Parts: sequence; C-alpha cells; structure tokens
Amino acid sequence: MKIYSLHDFVKYNYEQGYYDNQYNNHYERNTKSDYELGYYQAKNDYKNKRNFKNYFIQKIMVKIINKIFNNKAIEIHNFIVGYENFLKNIIKRVDS
Repeated sequence: MKIYSLHDFVKYNYEQGYYDNQYNNHYERNTKSDYELGYYQAKNDYKNKRNFKNYFIQKIMVKIINKIFNNKAIEIHNFIVGYENFLKNIIKRVDS
C-alpha cells in the first residue's frame, strides 16, 4: 500500500465505524466537518471535566506532512483548529 493511499484507507475505515472510539456514539458520520468534530471533542472534554489536550507538537507535524504529501493530513489540521477554537472561546468567556 502506498503512503498516499494509507490516509484514504484509514479515513474510510474510521468513517465506517471500524475503529473503536470512545466518543463515536456522539459523532454523526459524514455529516460534520473535521473542524466541527474537533470543536465538539473539546466541548465534550470541557463538559465532562476532562483535561484538555495539547496539540502543539501534532499541529507542527501535520503542517510538515501536509507540505510534503499535498495536504493529505488536512482533516487532522482542521480537527485541531476546531479543538483549539473551542478552547479560545472558553478562555474568552472566563476572562469576561
């Protein structure tokens, strides 16, 4: 399997529900954008009083991968942006 098709293979199988995900009962397959899924994940972490995840290193790695492989990891980037935007909104509300 070529590295280029690995992304498509994993994404397809994830969307079909073949991977166990502790949050998968909250996700609507193929109806939410990757950004919305990241935003929802952060909102769910906040609601359930979980520690927020820090995606700093992953975000850098995804940017590099996207440059090398012609945006094959753009979904991951969008997820991280959604997650971080929820955190920014929460911080703004708390500071106000």
